Amino acid sequence: MFCFSKTMVCTFLLLFFIVIPVTAATQQSDSPRVVINLPSRTLQLHYGNTVSKEYSVAIGKPSTPTPLGSFYIVNKERNPTWIPPGRGYVVLSGPENPLGYRWMEFLPLYGIHGTNAPWSIGMAVSNGCVRMREEEAEELFELVMYGTPITITYDRIKIDVDKKGQASIGIYPDIYGYKSITLADVNGKLAEYGFNGFVSEEFLLPILKEELGKQVEFAKLQDLKVNDTLLSKGAILIGNEVYLPVWAVAVACRSSFIWDEENQLIWKDNIAYHGLIKGDVIYSKMEAVQKLFNLKQVYRENEGLELINN
Repeated sequence: MFCFSKTMVCTFLLLFFIVIPVTAATQQSDSPRVVINLPSRTLQLHYGNTVSKEYSVAIGKPSTPTPLGSFYIVNKERNPTWIPPGRGYVVLSGPENPLGYRWMEFLPLYGIHGTNAPWSIGMAVSNGCVRMREEEAEELFELVMYGTPITITYDRIKIDVDKKGQASIGIYPDIYGYKSITLADVNGKLAEYGFNGFVSEEFLLPILKEELGKQVEFAKLQDLKVNDTLLSKGAILIGNEVYLPVWAVAVACRSSFIWDEENQLIWKDNIAYHGLIKGDVIYSKMEAVQKLFNLKQVYRENEGLELINN
């Protein structure tokens, strides 16, 4: 079964008429966009660089995979009628309709829709469409518009940073047999998010081997304020250790230091402290940074990490 709805005949006309609105929608930073990642079976609603919502979805089974690529919502329909191809009958809106009560089409025969089989969410079982829990499909329907961009990806490595700054990594099975991954791939993905070098092989290898198909927490990002200045680079908490961006702290303290790259040492006033290069940023443990720049921690309820000069 492909996901036919009663307005499918109008799709090609709509494709012609939405060219100008689509261009306008992509230029508005406050307009939503949808990102669907097939291995993790997730649909995210983005506003700019912020993930506003994430939903668990069902996707196409390996024999009828959900297509990859960049698309747009070309049709929206409440209470859709399902037209099974080649069957000679229609299924009106109601509890027997597999499209549920909302239809958001991004290609002829393909759409995001509700479902009368909520047990299937999180699985690869459809004929190519993207199923959502009914109440969530109805919520998404109100948030997106004609021309909303949809990107369908196949990222087996998923890095998430939630609104509280908690970072997690997930390795998801190769459900369509499209892509194998290595430890180098995992480290490359971590580097995209600025975490390269912070996560040990001992932590990553079991996750890579077992392909748990779920997110595992590994770090936490925290806002960092030094002498009442909020820094663009925050603190990174790994286990019981807190790492701070040394150069950003030095600027906020109107200070400087010497970086010995060969020995990975930070020199100031003829005293050396161990540093770490993570991407293009020099980090050091919080205790060392406090000594380097004569800082003490200020404790404020429900605030990030704050340091001031003694």
